[in-house]
Amino acid sequence: MNNPLHSAVSESGPAAYGAAESQALPAGDLWAHGLQPRVLVAEDNLANLFLLNSQLQRLGCEVLGVSNGLEALTQWRQGQFDCLLTDLGMPQLDGFCLVRQLRKDGDMRPVIGISADPGEQERQRAAEAGFNILLAKPVSLSVLHTTLLRFALASSMQRLPVYMDDSLAALFDGDAGLMKKFVARLLDSNRQDLAEAFVLYGQQQWGELAQVLHKIKGAARLIDAQQVARDCEQMEKACKAANQEQVGILLEDLRLRLQTLEDSLQAKAML
Repeated sequence: MNNPLHSAVSESGPAAYGAAESQALPAGDLWAHGLQPRVLVAEDNLANLFLLNSQLQRLGCEVLGVSNGLEALTQWRQGQFDCLLTDLGMPQLDGFCLVRQLRKDGDMRPVIGISADPGEQERQRAAEAGFNILLAKPVSLSVLHTTLLRFALASSMQRLPVYMDDSLAALFDGDAGLMKKFVARLLDSNRQDLAEAFVLYGQQQWGELAQVLHKIKGAARLIDAQQVARDCEQMEKACKAANQEQVGILLEDLRLRLQTLEDSLQAKAML
């Protein structure tokens, strides 16, 4: 049986951020506008805490660091965080107890665990406690960035509207008939473009894929569908860096965003 904490995300040690990525994308330009993750870091070793804070800031995240599990629990409950990054062994409340308490509270926001030498038994304990993934210390910038895309992006997206009714109504001065026809064509175009995007991804045609994403983004902006538009922007960045793993993560997320948009429009009787 596969351990749920085993992931396609590499767990390599420290390394410089990928040359192609660092040349193409400066730290402040790694995230589409509004998608910068808000991360709470819990680590009792002050040197490790400094390192993680520095890495996350280098990646453009908003970060708050705490040095024990009890303080992490308090800050998490009070703050609007997208992701928790926590050590396993900490004073007052260790990482396992911390995450079990969060899951007991019904909080399913993503939790990334870090451990100096995670073995199979520790991974199993983390899975049972409710961690999303367990990474080995020290974590490279590229692995950290990809892991945040995989697990924190959905939380960040919740800050953005699916689409804006006013923007859609303004296009046709409130004419319901015309709006329904437009929406039907928009969604049909999205389905075709998404199918083409998956083909181009399989062929690793990053430039052509970026053009299709730009098309989807342009259509989304007509009705201020911010989740779809931001997803496309984020994926364009990954295409620019030719990062296949990140593009794959984002493409699956885009599929979800487009389906959420379609469901929302259907619920408003636009079809």
